[in-house]
Amino acid sequence: MSRWITTCVGLFGLMAAGCGANTEGAAHTDPPPAAKPSPVAYSAQSGTREDVTALFLDPAEAGLAGGETQTVPEGTLSRLSICVPLNPMNTPGVPVDKQYATAEEAITVPYKGRLTQQGWVLPSEAAASTLMKQVNRKLPQCRYNGSTSDPVDPTRRISGISHPKTYMPDAFGWHGHQIEQLMNVNDKRTSVSTVLILQRGPVVLALDYINYTPKAPEQTLRAYNLGILRKILARPA
Repeated sequence: MSRWITTCVGLFGLMAAGCGANTEGAAHTDPPPAAKPSPVAYSAQSGTREDVTALFLDPAEAGLAGGETQTVPEGTLSRLSICVPLNPMNTPGVPVDKQYATAEEAITVPYKGRLTQQGWVLPSEAAASTLMKQVNRKLPQCRYNGSTSDPVDPTRRISGISHPKTYMPDAFGWHGHQIEQLMNVNDKRTSVSTVLILQRGPVVLALDYINYTPKAPEQTLRAYNLGILRKILARPA
C-alpha cells in the first residue's frame, strides 16, 4: 500500500504544492551512463545482506542528487510488495521472514523520480526460487488497465495500466520479473514506473523506479528507468 501512496497520493501533494510552479527545469530524461559490461561469477552459497546493500545506488549514482533518502533498517521488512494496484487495499505481495531482509533505501526528488532498493538473502538458492514462484502466482494482479476514484479526493479519477513480463537472464545472472506501470490523474499522466523483482542465487532483489517527468515520451522514460536499475544489477558482488 505504501508504494501506491507514493505513486498516487504522495504525488497529488507534490502537484498541489507545485501548482503554478515551473517544473520543466526539474525534468531530466537523458539516459544514464551505460553500465560497464563486467559480468562476474556468482556462487549460490555466497552473499550477505551487506553484500546486497553494497549494490545499491547513492543519490548521485541514481541521477537523484540532492534528493531525500529514507532507510528502513535490515531485518525489518516482512513482506515483498509486488506492484502498485489501483485498489490500495489489495496490494499484491508475499510474506518473507524478516530475518532475511536487507535494509530498504528510497531516494526521492520531487517532480523527477523515486528509486526504491531492497532485497532478501535467503538460506539457499532453492528457498529464493520458492519465493519467486510465490511472486509469480501473484503477478496476474499486476496486469490491469482500468480506473478508480482517489480514496483521498473522490473528485479525482485515477487510471492506470500495468503490464508484467519476464526479465530474461542477463549477463550478470539476474532473472525474474519486470513490471511496467503508468498512472494518470484525471487523464493527465503522473508517473511512469518500472519494477524489477529478480533472483540471483539465494538473493532476491525488489527495485522500483517511479519517474515523474511530465512531458517526455513514455518509452523514453521507460528506457531511462531501466537504465538506472541496470546500474545496480551490473555491480559485482
